[in-house]
Amino acid sequence: MPKTFDRAPELPKMRRRIGRDTTELLITSLALLSTAVLFGVLIRKPSDWFDIASQTEYERLMLGMLATTIILWLSIIRLELTAKSKAESLYKVQMNEYEIMRTKWLEIASQKMDIEAKRSMEPMKVLQSQQVPVQETNPPKKEKNED
Repeated sequence: MPKTFDRAPELPKMRRRIGRDTTELLITSLALLSTAVLFGVLIRKPSDWFDIASQTEYERLMLGMLATTIILWLSIIRLELTAKSKAESLYKVQMNEYEIMRTKWLEIASQKMDIEAKRSMEPMKVLQSQQVPVQETNPPKKEKNED
């Protein structure tokens, strides 16, 4: 929004979302890491990454990683939707401010046009005839210097 009224205010732009913050970056990194670990647990390759001795330990690890991955990805979706709703509410506020600024700018522009129209009409006004005393002044005569 302009701070002066010399030009019309600019229409705000609708953004898809507000930028990512540190929390979103951290949760996204953890979700990607847990997805990679879950994939490694599911394929059991390479086998030396995880020291899994029994099938019950494998199932418990797989279910824990699956639950962690799902929770992290759901939190990413939640953060994404929150950022999107914040961007929409910010756009509504900016549109309200734009409408106010535009209305004020239009009022000021119309006042400016009225003032300019009045100024342009002033020379055309007919003043009441007044007698203005005129005094004749004689210009000083130039002296000729003889060289």
